[in-house]
Amino acid sequence: MRTLSDGRIRRSEAEWREIFARYEKSGLSELAFCRRSKIARKTFRAWRRRLAAPPRRPAKPRAAFVEWAPPFVPRAAEGSSQAGSAFELELPGGVVLRWKA
Repeated sequence: MRTLSDGRIRRSEAEWREIFARYEKSGLSELAFCRRSKIARKTFRAWRRRLAAPPRRPAKPRAAFVEWAPPFVPRAAEGSSQAGSAFELELPGGVVLRWKA
């Protein structure tokens, strides 16, 4: 527990867990326990919600624009076997992009 210069008290998560364990064993109402322990009821409830909430999942990375230029292929003479060549780009999730050259 840390007391700030303005008189407010800061407690760690471990200290709050200990307080809630004492509350459960006390058999007192929330209001009576907070009064006896000199804890603001609003703060008590906020920490109770915080510790009861499931842990947050890490944020998913946001999609980013990636510019892609197909490799340069010189145009083949008409009738050549290279005429009509294509490019493919496979993306995650099974999406396939195709270009005709």
